[in-house]
Amino acid sequence: MKFALLFRILIVTLGLVTSACARTAGVSTMATMEGAPVWSEQTQAPATTVQTFTTVTGTDLKTRLDAAAQQAQGQSPYWSAYAFDVRPGVAVDPAIHEFHGSMNTIGDTSVFVGTTASGMTVETRNLAVFLLRQPGNSQVTRMEIYNLERKREYSGYPVYWLGRSNNDESLNYLRSSFDPNQPNLMGERAVLAIALHDDARVAGMLKEFIKSSQNQRVRSSSVYWLGQIGGEQNFLADLVRNDAEEKRLRRQAAHAIGESRDRGALALLQSLYDSVKEGEVHRSIVQAAGDNQDKDAAFAFVAKVARTDPDRDARKTAVRQLGEFERDVVVDELNKVYTNDIDYDVKRTVLHALAETKVPRAQARLVELARTEPSSELRRQAIHVLGERGESVIDDLIKLYDSEKSPEVRRTVLQSLSEIKSSRVEDKLFAVAGKDENIDLRRQAIRLLGERAGKRSLDFLSETAQSTDINAEIQLQAVRAISERKPDEAVPVLIKIARTHPNQLVRKQAIRSLGESGDPRAIEFFREVLAR
Repeated sequence: MKFALLFRILIVTLGLVTSACARTAGVSTMATMEGAPVWSEQTQAPATTVQTFTTVTGTDLKTRLDAAAQQAQGQSPYWSAYAFDVRPGVAVDPAIHEFHGSMNTIGDTSVFVGTTASGMTVETRNLAVFLLRQPGNSQVTRMEIYNLERKREYSGYPVYWLGRSNNDESLNYLRSSFDPNQPNLMGERAVLAIALHDDARVAGMLKEFIKSSQNQRVRSSSVYWLGQIGGEQNFLADLVRNDAEEKRLRRQAAHAIGESRDRGALALLQSLYDSVKEGEVHRSIVQAAGDNQDKDAAFAFVAKVARTDPDRDARKTAVRQLGEFERDVVVDELNKVYTNDIDYDVKRTVLHALAETKVPRAQARLVELARTEPSSELRRQAIHVLGERGESVIDDLIKLYDSEKSPEVRRTVLQSLSEIKSSRVEDKLFAVAGKDENIDLRRQAIRLLGERAGKRSLDFLSETAQSTDINAEIQLQAVRAISERKPDEAVPVLIKIARTHPNQLVRKQAIRSLGESGDPRAIEFFREVLAR
């Protein structure tokens, strides 16, 4: 409250004596998210220590579980852990750098089904079920599936090792010990543990969960694993067709068919596409077809949907799927849709799909549309998505800026350039900010420079703000841009401007920014001024 009062008094005083002051953007530091990481690697970081296991012996799994409870009596929570026969073709927390396939994370466990970048199947066979139990009553409060070849601390709790269990013992124990209807994660993790067993009975157990469980996460996880196990296309197709079933589960069933390795999966999806009319489920079938391993047939089907489906949202879904195919002909198909479809949203989706595909021709087509598209909105959209392709488009965007006459289009080009981290982009922003004939474009370039970290941009902004022969609007924008920097960078410069700048409006802008910063150095500056 004292600081707010000081600030208000100072503003009034400075207004009366024409001495300096204020701004609306603030020096408040904004947390910037660099963007969610791409899942090219999903592993648990190695811990600094590895818990030592205590071996427990016994004639069967139940005997060993009871023996572990007896040994752990009166202690802290503890883990009971045992190995089992693992399904091939599945990896749990593998140490990989690039991965192609599907990934699911449940609790501390990340499960991969797919291949490395070189096409090798990723799998881990040295897995164990870990059950965290409470001392005294041995109640299970947590279940995890851990890769024994990865280092862990196991939350610091002791681990009682029960050795390897045969599938009959393990599956019977998991099925009888956990209620799949409970609204918690335990049932979902039990589904995962069961699904990872290499046993013919697994599919039947998963189908029973789908039919009887009230826990939708358990049902959804069971549907996913039925697709991975294979051989259950008819069961999954019945789920997709069932109008009385929850739409989310129907969509999951479609995706499970699409991801399965079963022959005929794509033909089944095409049949479902013709018969299922509910919008969300219909679109999920298109997406599932795009994920199928039969890439040639999948591409042909998705391209047809993108061109001909009467449902606009289905066409958009198909267009997005086309963008994920890494083949040259995808550009031709997207061009056909863009040229022939009159729907504005579909055209926007095509532009995004062109930006997403890695095919070089896609970039050339986007540049062409950025230059020649008659619709100003779509033209700006093409320019915007160009920036998503990174450094490869810098030259194209700079050429477009230099040749373009429309200030609005040039603003879009600057914004698109600013999303690319490159010294060449900074060079262009400095050039526009320093000498462009259009004041508004200079102000925008200054604002964009304020969003870029680094001494070079800060020095430029400081010099611009404190210059005596630059347009006042440009100086005000420079002060606003400075105030967006970190306090340690911004506050000293703002104080200097507030003390010495010959233009009253610029001084006021600096002081308002200081007032919004809450920085102790700003408070001391206000006290000093008021004490005069």
